[in-house]
Amino acid sequence: MTTSHFQRASLGGLGTSWIPAILFMLLLLPGHALCAQITIDSDKQFGFAEQTMEKGDYLRAVVEFERFLQFFPEDKKVPKAKLLIAQCYLKAKDYEAARKSLHETLNAYKGTLAGGKALFLMGESYYEQGLHEEAERYFKSVLGAYPDPELRNSSVYRLGWIQMQTGKWHEASETFKTVGAGSPLFPNAQDLSAKSLGGELLPYKDPTTAGALSVVPGLGHVYCERYKDGLVAFLLNGLFIWATIEAFHEDQEVLGAVLGFVELGFYSGTIYSAVNSAHKHNRKLKDDFLQGLPDAVDLNFFATKEGQLGFALKFTF
Repeated sequence: MTTSHFQRASLGGLGTSWIPAILFMLLLLPGHALCAQITIDSDKQFGFAEQTMEKGDYLRAVVEFERFLQFFPEDKKVPKAKLLIAQCYLKAKDYEAARKSLHETLNAYKGTLAGGKALFLMGESYYEQGLHEEAERYFKSVLGAYPDPELRNSSVYRLGWIQMQTGKWHEASETFKTVGAGSPLFPNAQDLSAKSLGGELLPYKDPTTAGALSVVPGLGHVYCERYKDGLVAFLLNGLFIWATIEAFHEDQEVLGAVLGFVELGFYSGTIYSAVNSAHKHNRKLKDDFLQGLPDAVDLNFFATKEGQLGFALKFTF
C-alpha cells in the first residue's frame, strides 16, 4: 500500500466523527472572525435622514427619521426628528399624515418649545391648504399658550398673511406692526405693513354691477374686461331672442315657447356668468398682488450644542 493509499484509508476510517469537533472549534472563535459587526451611529443616521430630506426625497426621509426614532428613542434629537417628519409630510403635501404626526408630537411635548412648534406647524398645514379659518385658530392658540418670542412673532406674521388673503387689508397692516423689533421677521413685517394697504386700492369689479349691466347681454362681461365672452353672450342671446320673436310672428306658438324657454336659460346664465367673472377678476387681482409681496418664510429646526431645540427662520425676498 502506498502512502497516499494509506492516508485515504485512514481518513475514510474516521468517517464523520471529525465534523462535531470542527463545529465546536468554530463556535469558540470570536464573532468578528465570522462576520463583520454592523454599528448604527445616531448622528450618522440623523444626518443621513436630513440629507435625504434636503434632496427632496421627503417620503424616504420620513422612513430614515422613523428608523432613527426606533433605534435611538432616548436621543436628545428625538423632538427635532418628530418635527422634521411632519415637515417632510408637509413638503410632500400629505397634510393628513403631517397633522397626525403633529398631534402625536403635541401630546408628547405639550407646554414645551417642541409642542409650540408642533402647534405652529399644524396651523401652517391648514394655511398651505388655503383653509384660513382653521389656520387662524391654531396660530392664535400659539399666541395664547406659548411665550417664546419667535413662535409668537411667527404666528402674528402668519395671521397678517391670513388677513391679507381674506381681503382684510387694514387689519393686516396693523397686525404686521406688532411683530417684535428684535425678530428676524421685523423688517419684512414692516414692509408688508405698508404694502398691504395697497390691496385696498386694487381696481376691483363689483359683482352686483356686473349682474345689473347684464340686463343687456354681454355688457356685464365687458365691464369685467372679458370682451370675447361679452360678444359671444350678446350674439347667442340676440340669436335666440330673434328666433323666438320670429316663431311667434309665424304663429308657431309651441316653437316660440320652446325657444323662449331656452333663451331664458341662456339669459339667466349670462347674468350668473358676469357675476362670476367679477369674482374671478377680483380673485386674480388679489392673488397677483400677493405674489408680488415678500414672503416664503420657512421654519427650520436644529439642535443646539446643549441638546436643546433651537429655532430659525429663513426668508426669500
